[in-house]
Amino acid sequence: MSKLIQFGFALIVASASMPGCENPPVPKPRGYHRIEFPTFEYARYEHPCGISFEVPVYSKIELIEGGAPEADICWFNCAVPRFNAKLHCTLIPITDKTQLNSLVEDTHQMVFSHEMKAAGIRTQQFDFPERNVNGVLYNLQGPVASPIQFFASDNSAHFLRGSLYFDHAPNPDSIQSSLAHVEQDIVHLIETLAWTKSIATP
Repeated sequence: MSKLIQFGFALIVASASMPGCENPPVPKPRGYHRIEFPTFEYARYEHPCGISFEVPVYSKIELIEGGAPEADICWFNCAVPRFNAKLHCTLIPITDKTQLNSLVEDTHQMVFSHEMKAAGIRTQQFDFPERNVNGVLYNLQGPVASPIQFFASDNSAHFLRGSLYFDHAPNPDSIQSSLAHVEQDIVHLIETLAWTKSIATP
């Protein structure tokens, strides 16, 4: 065996015997449980206060007794137990443009009261003249208490306001997938919203 080959062999053995250079351990990011999302499927709901809309079959409408009967105001929730979420809704009768403007401004102020914690606020306007439904949906990004809010009105008699809440800490990373799913359900509710001629408290 030549000296060159012997030297090469010795070098390989020496390299193999040296301790390997390993990267320092890096902590793994926190993982979240995988959620099996249900298929989008809806059923028509006729509310006793004078509106109708389609809600997911995996949701439940909770009527809140009492409300504000002196003002014909109705409160109800659309609960989605699968996501530990509730859409809190208030249906308010309106009589004139001044009252409507005041309610829109109140909603706007409620949304932007979260601005300090929100990383951004995305708005989506909608208008369905064939059903006299128009309004705005707000998507608040970041660790906010209510990431989805909206209002819808016919500009003459009805004003519906909704705010989505999750029953746990507002961690955007953990709820992002669930939030995207529930947002589609809320958009569908608005897209299928219809008014009746009168408002009657339950």
